Amino acid sequence: MKTFNVKPLAAVVSALAMASLPGYLHAQDSDTTVEEVTVVGFAKSIQDSIDIKRNADTVVQAISAADLGGLPDVSIADALGRVPGITVTRSGGQAGTIQVRGMGEGFVFSTLNGREQVSPNGTRAMEFSQFPSELIQSVEVYMSPKASLIEGGVAGTVEMKTANPLAMEENQKVVIGVRGSYNDQAGDIYGAEEFGQRLSFSFQKKLLDDTLGIALGYAHLVQPRSASRFEQYNYETDPYILISGKGLNTHVVDENFNAVPTTDRPNSVFMAEGFEVFQTGGEETRDGYVAAIQFEPNENLSIQSDLFYSKFESDSYSRGFRIQPLKNAQVASVVLWENSAVVGGEFLTSDASPTAFNLQINSNDVTQTNELLSGGLNLKWTEDALTVALDLSHSDASGEQADGVVRAHLYRPKNASVPGTDPFERDPDQSMTYLLDGINVPSISLSRDYTQYDSNGVSNVRMTNYERYPRINDDVISAARLDLKYELELPLISSVEAGVRYSERNHKDRRQVFVYGDGANGTIRTDWSLPITTENSDVVNWKGEFSKFPSFLAIDGDAIIKQAYEDGLVLGPVPKATDDNLNPTASPRSIEPAARWGEGRDWSMKQRSNIDENVTAIYLQANISTSLFDRDLVGNIGIRHVRSDQSSTALLNVNGNPEKGAREICDEVGECRVDFSYQDLGAKYDHNLPSLNLNYSLAENDQLRLAVARVLSRPPINRLAASDSEGTVSVVGNEAHFNYGGDTATSPFLTPFIADQVDISYEHYMPETNGSFVIAGYHREIKSFIQDITYENYDFRGNGFDMPDTWIITEGGVDIEVEVLDGDYKTVINNMEGGFIRGLELSYTQTFNFLPELWSGLGVSTSYSLTDSEISVANPVESVQGGGGTLPFPGLVEKSANFTIFYSYGGFETRLSTTFQDSFVGETRNVNLQPIVYAPETLLDYQAAYKFDNGLDLVFSVSNLTNEPNRSYMFDEELTRTLQWFGRTFYVGANYTF
Repeated sequence: MKTFNVKPLAAVVSALAMASLPGYLHAQDSDTTVEEVTVVGFAKSIQDSIDIKRNADTVVQAISAADLGGLPDVSIADALGRVPGITVTRSGGQAGTIQVRGMGEGFVFSTLNGREQVSPNGTRAMEFSQFPSELIQSVEVYMSPKASLIEGGVAGTVEMKTANPLAMEENQKVVIGVRGSYNDQAGDIYGAEEFGQRLSFSFQKKLLDDTLGIALGYAHLVQPRSASRFEQYNYETDPYILISGKGLNTHVVDENFNAVPTTDRPNSVFMAEGFEVFQTGGEETRDGYVAAIQFEPNENLSIQSDLFYSKFESDSYSRGFRIQPLKNAQVASVVLWENSAVVGGEFLTSDASPTAFNLQINSNDVTQTNELLSGGLNLKWTEDALTVALDLSHSDASGEQADGVVRAHLYRPKNASVPGTDPFERDPDQSMTYLLDGINVPSISLSRDYTQYDSNGVSNVRMTNYERYPRINDDVISAARLDLKYELELPLISSVEAGVRYSERNHKDRRQVFVYGDGANGTIRTDWSLPITTENSDVVNWKGEFSKFPSFLAIDGDAIIKQAYEDGLVLGPVPKATDDNLNPTASPRSIEPAARWGEGRDWSMKQRSNIDENVTAIYLQANISTSLFDRDLVGNIGIRHVRSDQSSTALLNVNGNPEKGAREICDEVGECRVDFSYQDLGAKYDHNLPSLNLNYSLAENDQLRLAVARVLSRPPINRLAASDSEGTVSVVGNEAHFNYGGDTATSPFLTPFIADQVDISYEHYMPETNGSFVIAGYHREIKSFIQDITYENYDFRGNGFDMPDTWIITEGGVDIEVEVLDGDYKTVINNMEGGFIRGLELSYTQTFNFLPELWSGLGVSTSYSLTDSEISVANPVESVQGGGGTLPFPGLVEKSANFTIFYSYGGFETRLSTTFQDSFVGETRNVNLQPIVYAPETLLDYQAAYKFDNGLDLVFSVSNLTNEPNRSYMFDEELTRTLQWFGRTFYVGANYTF
């Protein structure tokens, strides 16, 4: 059974749903002394969810509207984290991605009102933060499928539902909710806001003798961000550091960081690329709208149309310092963990190469805008035993993200400045000492003060780089679906269903770049370092957990680059982060010879995709209703056939050969190339997906479920893109060659993940105490996974690639024709190897209404999940060391649990809820995509509410009551990855229902 979301009892802010909150728990006296029990609030949400699960024809977990409508949940993801078998990964302190039964977000399929949804994040994974909890009536998580459900979720399918106005008991209902929030850590973060707000409004009404229903809803959120973060980059084969023969001052520690003697020094050890320490602030704004109209003029016809729109804007910043790459530093001493990886030491810059090792101050900004529009029209006709339904739907999502980076370094005046050049040079006299402490805060010290100003208010730090990396993606799907159901009077089959669905999806992704500073203009350096003053920077001192870290400067890069333009140091138009289309406002061809968009880089040309996916599905399903040994047996059996046609437009470098289709191709900012041609690549495939669901009634309140099915999940939509890499120049002897090759994590030939699964569960219901006990087991046999693979010296010509014989390279400004040789081919494939994922889930819910009156409102809801798998991924460090080490399958949380204790008396309710999840492997990208391990975490939330008789509710809650950090590490706790503290968030507000 499920564990329900922790929200105040009377927080009736679920904008379109609270149609059935009848009153309070009461006893009614009569001549026959019959006691009638009516439940409300959290107890009502528990009862509704139990009823959904009990009556479902598949294995389902459910969350009711009363549960979703209150605090502290900002979005649906928060609520899903309290469902048995589901865990979440926090991002910015809020629930972000979800894992279902040990499988990550890429294996979870999501629908809204039964319709497939696209996502603004460039993948198939749903952005649940787009969906305000106030606008969703219910959520059902299908752990096992049936033939009539849209395919797509190996792990499960999350079905969200908005309002159904004609199902409301009242003729009219209006709900208004107001919330305020306060974060107790924001005061420690430079520039962070402490207060946020939420506002919601919903209106539902029945008209024309209850034949016409309308529903409108709006939810507004302003959520500040605040976090303190330490993040270390990847441990991998490169970078590494040579130890032998260097005479370094080397210390070795064991797994508990205790010093140990050793005479067996390794030749080399692994070392992280570097690390950063940041304060993160900013603000997230979300506006959500929903509208629905339902018309049932007679018992035969039903017409329903609904529309959902959400706009999510985030403007976040990170201020702090970054140190990288450690491998380029002079090393004075190192501390080795188990004689294999660097966990500390002293690292210095050098006079010979002062820019190779960067001790840099960073002021980074990320602006993001996500929009999601979803709507549909459903027509249903019922005549006698036949029901025909036609559904037309459209889902449209767009995402725009611009990453901004400002880098600053310690400088000094040149002894002999040459006119027309930068009069300052990087100061080489710097060093850094650090020591990790596992998943606790490390120690870091710098030899120089990076916060000094001279008498004129000018810093000893100067801005070196100003960069913007916009990324835009669009995802659109349109679908039509026809379903038929015919009721039968047969001993075994109660009805049959059949249907067809056709969908067309198009995904586009593109990227742009603007760089001022190192490397922006190739070998001709005209981008000088720029001054930082007290007017465009502030000194920031750390507080809280990081209070012992070195201070830094918070730099206003926009103001500095604007001033440089006015002073004539930057030519061309003032660079902006973006305009409405993430493009500069003037022609880039006027920006000479300094900063310009895309200068010296081809990301904006090559890192783009245009993917089409057309899917046709047909199904046949028989619904079972019979008896066995005088007990009811219900369920369904069916098969779904799916045909997919996918293609991606590839941008191939044909070296400007017009016979190969070369043409002038320009990006949005005017950068043009004549080297490329277009080619469509892709695949077609068919799959049969049988399923069986049975529910056997062992007794009046006991039932046994069995579900068997074949399921599929398609690859992430962005991984169907064609490769954007064609090869590298190499030198053999004194002769240059071009090694033709590919290096990509995408392929238009990827096929879906396939799995066979079995679910079995025993369910015991206690209707007199509004409770249930459920024990469930499942086994999922995975057939294949996506795998990155490298073919060395790949025979491109022999495998059908149109590989040229010669290539034009440029050396010293001169074009040279060189021979093309076979190179390595790095790509991604379906590996045809899988394995099992299996698990056990226990849940228990009960209200102790049999206790004396004062305690009759006491209740608990709890669950525990245990997951196991033979599937693993390579441990990059141990594998390279020859140990062949592995890590668990990404997303698999071996142990998770949640527990809620709630109490109500009269109009008062309070709840205390905790969720626990064990360590699990996730994936992160900084330098490269690499697995990391999230440490175990336990979150504690508290809520209280009071409901007055006039429809007014007062609510109060605290999320993350113990300020639990989010921690991750690289393969072992001693190899720190990320440490983040978000603080506690307090909410107070009111709801008014009339």
